[in-house]
Amino acid sequence: MRNPLPTRILIPVDVGNFSRRPFDLAVQLAKLNGAELIMLAVVEDTFPYPDIFSFHSPNKDYYRSIRSRALSTLQEVVEEAPSGLKIEIMVSRGRPARVIVDVAAEEKVDLIVMNTHGTRGLEHAILGSVTDKVLRMAPCPVLAIPMRRKRVQS
Repeated sequence: MRNPLPTRILIPVDVGNFSRRPFDLAVQLAKLNGAELIMLAVVEDTFPYPDIFSFHSPNKDYYRSIRSRALSTLQEVVEEAPSGLKIEIMVSRGRPARVIVDVAAEEKVDLIVMNTHGTRGLEHAILGSVTDKVLRMAPCPVLAIPMRRKRVQS
């Protein structure tokens, strides 16, 4: 009988809106079965002229600086992880949902653990949701973890 627990878990990370919940849950799952973890940050390249938004860096330097920040963030998270876990770090460039699905297939992952960002209404209709797209296209199960909303105290 095939082991029902995942042996390779992909954790896509939104570095600009980072949440530890998917990583912490994936770590707990990995401890149960000795699974390998892959943390993936995707540098989105949908702007037609990204250097417009980066006055200090021309186009190539702009992406290099974003990649460097993403790697740094992922490395900080991995350094805080319990010892004994095998964790790979990847930073890729492209459209997030497509890259996540492609990496999941290429790396033969058993599970994707990711956040939802809770976009609603017009924003969701215009931009769509990376999580929704991954859920529809993924070659494996996806565990979508809702972002915690800040409680309004009265």
